[in-house]
Amino acid sequence: MLKLLLGIVAYTGTLFAQPDTLTLGQCIEIALKNNPQIKIAEGAFESSQSNLVLSRSALLPQISGQASGTKNAGTFLFGPIARPGAFENYSAGFQAQQLIFDFGKTISRVRASSDLVDASYEDLRSIKQDIVLNTNIAYFNYLQAVRIAKVQEEALEQAEEHLKRAEAFYHAGTAPQFDVAKAEVDVANSKVNLIQARNQIKISRIQLENVLGKKLPEGAVLRDELEIPQAEISTEQAMEMAVKSRPSLLASEAIVKASKSLLTSAWTSNLPTISLAGGYKWTGFSLSGPLYNSWNVGLSFSIPLFAGWSIQAGIDQAKANLKSAEASNELAMQQLYLDVQQQEFALEEAKQAIDASEKLVQNAEIALKLAVGRYNSGVGSAIEVTDAELTVSNARIAYIQSLYNYRVAYARLRHAMGTIN
Repeated sequence: MLKLLLGIVAYTGTLFAQPDTLTLGQCIEIALKNNPQIKIAEGAFESSQSNLVLSRSALLPQISGQASGTKNAGTFLFGPIARPGAFENYSAGFQAQQLIFDFGKTISRVRASSDLVDASYEDLRSIKQDIVLNTNIAYFNYLQAVRIAKVQEEALEQAEEHLKRAEAFYHAGTAPQFDVAKAEVDVANSKVNLIQARNQIKISRIQLENVLGKKLPEGAVLRDELEIPQAEISTEQAMEMAVKSRPSLLASEAIVKASKSLLTSAWTSNLPTISLAGGYKWTGFSLSGPLYNSWNVGLSFSIPLFAGWSIQAGIDQAKANLKSAEASNELAMQQLYLDVQQQEFALEEAKQAIDASEKLVQNAEIALKLAVGRYNSGVGSAIEVTDAELTVSNARIAYIQSLYNYRVAYARLRHAMGTIN
């Protein structure tokens, strides 16, 4: 298997020395930087943080200041005599109010806002991991297309060499004209396959650029990362990691917690609210004259007696939201188990496909050598050679596909576990 890996890497050995070579990690950085979904999720996360600050502000003192100045002029009665006059009035002061106790209504809202911040953060993580996964898929699909095109180029070269041999044998009188005609058909088919393979490179490149959010430079090539990561992890371990790390599940759990807190806040709206208020004020009749001060302090107690059934409606709404959140959380857990198990199976399938296709390539190459030898010796047919060449090409393509399928399956498994980065 190592020999085959080195052989496939050698297909583009010169690419590694080029200055514009991009790695998978660099492509991921580009995608995360340019994808507008990230900016949308970041905006939602920042908004949730601001909502948390707003909720907490209700627990802090509310202080306001006030200042005024008036001047009155006109005709005023001074006893039995009316005389023109004017006087001024100035005042300044502040008023403060502090929530003392509301049976947990406000603190429950704060907890709900905090949980919604956590949910928004997990949504942001989820979008980032989706982008990382899509970048992995597009990256390896492009590399796969490049490798397959290289195989098709070699298949065309083999078909052309076989055509030359068939023509030489025909002119020497040792092979029928059928061999030449068959070889010409094989060359034409190989050209069509190569055209399709090169077109697939263009399509894969466009798909990758779409994921990255920018057009790749003309001279840019991708580093072929064929190393096969060892994903030796049991299904139980994968499940355990997914429960702890998968953003969609963590977000749904945070929403359940927030819904419970909002239900508590809605229910406590029926209960009293106790607040403390106080203030200080200065008044005077001129800016240069003496000032007279006064102060006030008081304790308020309020309880809703009837609010048009709005409080009960709020409680019912909070209960419905909690029911929906719990169902969504259960669905997220079911989806987690499904995704992890499916990707475990896909990874094992890809691993077995690598071993099988490796042996297939080895056997196909041996069969091709034998077929060519038999044909050159005059005991084999052209059909044997072309069939053997086709088998080698298909085997090499299958091996390349199995390698990249493994990388994609490995990325999908890490995405299902919530550990892809």
